[in-house]
Amino acid sequence: MPNILKTALCVWVFSALCQTVIADSAYTVTLDTAPLVGHPAGPFYVEFVFTDGSGYGDGNNTVSASDFGFGGGSALGSPVVFGGASGSLETGVTIIDTSFLSLFYEQFSPGLLLTFNVSFTSNNDADGIPDGFTVYVLDNSGLPIPTLAPSGNYFLSAALGSTGPAFNTYGSNPSQAPYIGDPVPIPAPTITPLSSVPEPPTICLLSFLATLLVFADRLSRKSRFYQCLSVFICG
Repeated sequence: MPNILKTALCVWVFSALCQTVIADSAYTVTLDTAPLVGHPAGPFYVEFVFTDGSGYGDGNNTVSASDFGFGGGSALGSPVVFGGASGSLETGVTIIDTSFLSLFYEQFSPGLLLTFNVSFTSNNDADGIPDGFTVYVLDNSGLPIPTLAPSGNYFLSAALGSTGPAFNTYGSNPSQAPYIGDPVPIPAPTITPLSSVPEPPTICLLSFLATLLVFADRLSRKSRFYQCLSVFICG
């Protein structure tokens, strides 16, 4: 009986864990930067801004960006971070909403494409205002390249919540130039979901089912043992 009780306890623990795990969602972002090559407004900067919906930096969501590719260009180092941001284009960037506003930016030399993988946690903020992640490209003056976004001149935004990130993407504004030079015709970035191993809730469910099978097998073996013993004794 002690072994059966231990197995039952494992089933209960797995069940409790499955109720508390929240999966990350991961995507590949691709932005056409060919129009920036040789443009007089360069060098340019990648900027990430993460705002906390609660307004006080509750630290309940994380954005991670990695595997940056520049399509023949390169990162130029010396990143600037603020709030819950850390890392670099070379090693990967992590931002946690531990302050109302967190930001990261680093200079890069553009190539044909800017690509990176980005993952998000998916927790709701208590007041109903979602945490927000925004991607800009800055020119050498520190101003965002003009885009068709309704405000802010960003290329991509993501509102985080339990249903996953809600994306908005915009191309550059063909009628508005950077602080110097001609307008840059950049289409809206593409966002592609990353294929991955089973998400944590799925892994947890598989573990739970496996534990149940072990539990059932042990009970079945004990039942067969007592049946055989009864036949041996009683004939």
